[in-house]
Amino acid sequence: MDFADQKLMQKAKRGDRPAFAELVEKYGDKIYSYLYRMVGDREDALDLAQETFLRIYSNLDNFSLDRPFRPWLYRIATNLAIDHLRKKRPIIYLDAPLYPDDEDSRFELADNSIGPAEYYEQAELAAYLTQLIMNLPPIYRSVILLRHEQDLSYQEIADTLKVPISTVKTRLFRAREALRLKLMEERVLWEAEY
Repeated sequence: MDFADQKLMQKAKRGDRPAFAELVEKYGDKIYSYLYRMVGDREDALDLAQETFLRIYSNLDNFSLDRPFRPWLYRIATNLAIDHLRKKRPIIYLDAPLYPDDEDSRFELADNSIGPAEYYEQAELAAYLTQLIMNLPPIYRSVILLRHEQDLSYQEIADTLKVPISTVKTRLFRAREALRLKLMEERVLWEAEY
């Protein structure tokens, strides 16, 4: 449990607006990034991020200081994203950047020693993985993003989604397996072409 978050929530519950603003500052970009990867649209992600923090602010009295803040935050964001996806058919962006604040981030070299061909292959793979993740059903997409992008523990993901840890592990396994099978399928198709 992050005691700094708990202290800020305690202050926010007593009406300390700067404490709540500090929480928004701390988690705003992370929530926006997570929601962007969930819904695939910048404006929708921004609206959902704002709605997430509005819901938290309006439900401060319902928050129990005995529970960690981060899973509650991500649970609200996840629920809003899933509701949004139910209402609106998801739009798949083939060129969606990995990090919404940096348009060219997926094209940056991880290692300066690689050549142009390897660089192109890495960029192409990153774009393809982004597309595959966006095509996963929301229950699988959310666990992949919470685990691998937001670095939440299994327990935090379970708390966020209000499911047992075994369900989190099962969903992660199925999501990874779906991604692996699609990548293998693509490799077979690519090798068949050449």
